[in-house]
Amino acid sequence: MTASVDREGQGADREAALHPRRPPPVVGWERLLLPFDRKGPAHVQLMRALIEALERGDLPAGVRLPSGRDLARMLGIGRNTALAALSALVDQGYLVSKERSGVFVADRPPAPAKRPQLQDKSSAPDWRRRFTFDDVEEREDGDRQAGCAHSFLYGQFDASLFPVAAWRECERAALSKLEIARWGRDMIDEDDVDLVEELRKHVLPYYGIWARQDEILITLGGQQGRYLVAQLLSGRGTIAGMENPGMPDMAKVLRMTGAEIRHLAVDEQGLVTSQALYTCDTVYVTTDHQNPTTATMPIARRYELLAQAAAHDFVLVEDTFETEFVSQMATLPSLKGMEGGNRVVHVGSLSKLMAPGLRLGYVVAPPLVISRLRALRRLIHRHPPGNNQRALAIFIRHGHYRTYQRRAALELDRRSKALGSALNRWLPDFRWRHRGGTSTFWIELPNGLNNRELAANAARHGVLITSGDRYFHDGSQPTKFIRLSVSTIDEAQIDAAVRLLATARGEAQSAG
Repeated sequence: MTASVDREGQGADREAALHPRRPPPVVGWERLLLPFDRKGPAHVQLMRALIEALERGDLPAGVRLPSGRDLARMLGIGRNTALAALSALVDQGYLVSKERSGVFVADRPPAPAKRPQLQDKSSAPDWRRRFTFDDVEEREDGDRQAGCAHSFLYGQFDASLFPVAAWRECERAALSKLEIARWGRDMIDEDDVDLVEELRKHVLPYYGIWARQDEILITLGGQQGRYLVAQLLSGRGTIAGMENPGMPDMAKVLRMTGAEIRHLAVDEQGLVTSQALYTCDTVYVTTDHQNPTTATMPIARRYELLAQAAAHDFVLVEDTFETEFVSQMATLPSLKGMEGGNRVVHVGSLSKLMAPGLRLGYVVAPPLVISRLRALRRLIHRHPPGNNQRALAIFIRHGHYRTYQRRAALELDRRSKALGSALNRWLPDFRWRHRGGTSTFWIELPNGLNNRELAANAARHGVLITSGDRYFHDGSQPTKFIRLSVSTIDEAQIDAAVRLLATARGEAQSAG
């Protein structure tokens, strides 16, 4: 098509040479099509500009466009770029190419659908009365604030740590014809075999887990893993034990199941192994980097928890919140990898801090559990996108994932040390807790300081923090905790950000 448009452009040039006095039918092409916003390829920008001109009615049917050479000269772009845009619009039906005459606006170019003018006199239904789920997510404090210079919010994407070149290499490898033939088909409820194999060999062993292929399910991030497991194991008539404080989303998911929720205490060593566990059917626990306190459960308590699960016949759902970098630090075996791990469902993420938008995680469980989770997942979306699964499999196989983990762990460690030093310098009466390998700090405020007021004042100074009351689910919601994360903020900004937080603290105390 490009060659055809090129020949027609040459024909138009010859026609113009034979009739030098004939004026062009439309003038001011530069005014009509410029300026480009420079966002995206130039040929796409030219296509968009021409389509918008057509939809505005600025280019009537039958108008001949300048040749590719003339468009390139007028707009300051390459001739091949102009020809590519014209060819694409011919293919889409906006333009028509006429042999030895040029390229013209089609008689009936595609038009955007217009909303019909209907008069709907019917009364709107009471949608809220029909909802079975009406628990709207409360976003983190300041998350809607635009222009904040310093973000201590958790889970945001840090492009500076993303391995761009390595991921591009793996994406290209996944886009070969052979690879596309493998992942492009509808796998129904199956997962990418290569990704499952890479998990078995190069990821799970770092947590002490040796699993078979039929014991692994790929999910759309750890969040979907939690949802599927809760839907399968918790429901009306069951008792689900959950850490308090604990993950807000996990509490919402459990409430949706209809299960009775038992709030379980947490101390400096994680979940407390008390008699409150004995009547639970399922206990949801984070053994490493408890969310939000960052507590790590010692080995003795892990054995005790597994022993209690066997003695009182409850199962454990082990959530590996932010443990992508645990294997780079001094680590303990996961519950799933210990004796008694046949009572454990292990939920993990492969992309939480690398790039949350990849949305890839996994569940490790006995084959019978995995088969039921697979059937449940199929009813929602069948399987995660095959191209992302294959690219990540190649990424792990080539060693990029482990390289990224080491690099990110070192960077988070530097940022964490900087935040600890800044807190000690500017806010010495703030009691904070942090464990190596995690990006978060759990901070207890001094008496008389309200976390919501502090968060609001901090946002006004350009600093985003998280109020800790959203992690308590027993109705207590104490106002003396905040959470800070170094997953996004640059190390060089941390001291200045904490100094601003100290200023916000002074304002909050004065207002109180």
